[in-house]
Amino acid sequence: MARFWAAILLLAVLPGWTDTRGMVRVDAASPGKPYDFVAHVRNIPDIKYNPLVRGDRNRMALHLVRGECRRGRVVGEDIVNTEIYGITSSLPDYVVLVSCARPR
Repeated sequence: MARFWAAILLLAVLPGWTDTRGMVRVDAASPGKPYDFVAHVRNIPDIKYNPLVRGDRNRMALHLVRGECRRGRVVGEDIVNTEIYGITSSLPDYVVLVSCARPR
């Protein structure tokens, strides 16, 4: 009986570790790209943040890279559709491309 409850507990806890919805991260861009950072912003609405509004996504991306580049500017974005038609329904992942101001 103890094994049964251990298995139930394990199955209840593990799916939470693989859920990446709402996760934010910043990656350095590949060399030769016209941008310096790739910011993966949240796709879940929050107070004062709506992922459907481009300005909110850009503001979050600039806030995420502020430690690395003070005067960053958004040079593009990408929306990655992660939905599997007919099987799963999920919000798209939002990627914002940020370039740092280069000294002249």
